[in-house]
Amino acid sequence: MKANRLLGAGLAVGLGLLAITSTVAAQPKRGKGAAAAAPARPAEPPVTKKTIALTPPGIKWGMTTKEVAAVIDKMLDQAYVPRYKATSPGVKMRALDAELAEEKSAFRRSRIDFGTLPTGMDATPLKGEYTYRNKESMMTLTRDGGKRYFFFIQDRLWKIIDEHALGEGNPRGKDFQSAAVKLASTFGVPGRVTPPDMEKGRYANEVDWKDAATRFRAIERGEGEIAFAYEDLVTLSSLDSLRPNKPVEANAIDPSVASAIRKEEPAPAPPSDKAGKK
Repeated sequence: MKANRLLGAGLAVGLGLLAITSTVAAQPKRGKGAAAAAPARPAEPPVTKKTIALTPPGIKWGMTTKEVAAVIDKMLDQAYVPRYKATSPGVKMRALDAELAEEKSAFRRSRIDFGTLPTGMDATPLKGEYTYRNKESMMTLTRDGGKRYFFFIQDRLWKIIDEHALGEGNPRGKDFQSAAVKLASTFGVPGRVTPPDMEKGRYANEVDWKDAATRFRAIERGEGEIAFAYEDLVTLSSLDSLRPNKPVEANAIDPSVASAIRKEEPAPAPPSDKAGKK
């Protein structure tokens, strides 16, 4: 118990320093009395003392979209068992069959491919979790008021993100800091605290850990919500090569437009011979 309190206190201090250094960074630099630079962020997240488990049972990194859908089918079948036991054969049973089939179908229809055209996901907190034109896709499972997102690259599962509510009395915590402290106690070590960095596609405060196969990120989502991200370490180590097409700057000029502008620009006037004459 004492060890858990110490771990939680260590992470709370880290989150407190993050808030302080973020405030200091936003202020203009001063002379000799300026605040000391924030401590360097560790190169790697700490290793957990407890395995980071993937759910539901059967989910593994590298699965195809069809294989993940098959696992979700089994999960839904099991979730509906109590309702089937309480339903008599007949019209109500057939209605339950249709409801289960629709839920399975909805998961398959939820697939979004991040091709050449922008998607509505760009206006959500998931922006930064995927890229375009790199054979990436996402599927969404919506159940019991929550959402789980499955991310694929080259049709291989490499990331899962769950969204959870926070608040007074919530088992995950009342806010981001308390949730991160509880996670530190669960994993047996304080996590690595990371501030937002838009250039790297990170738009919120995060705390992360890893085990032998998975990196786990707790992502701040404002008051009353937190996201848990699970990522395959093997894919993470190869992301640069798996994402050869880099994001295009929003304010960049289209190459064809830039070429047309260059063609329309008047040629520079030749130097005048009169300048050297008396």
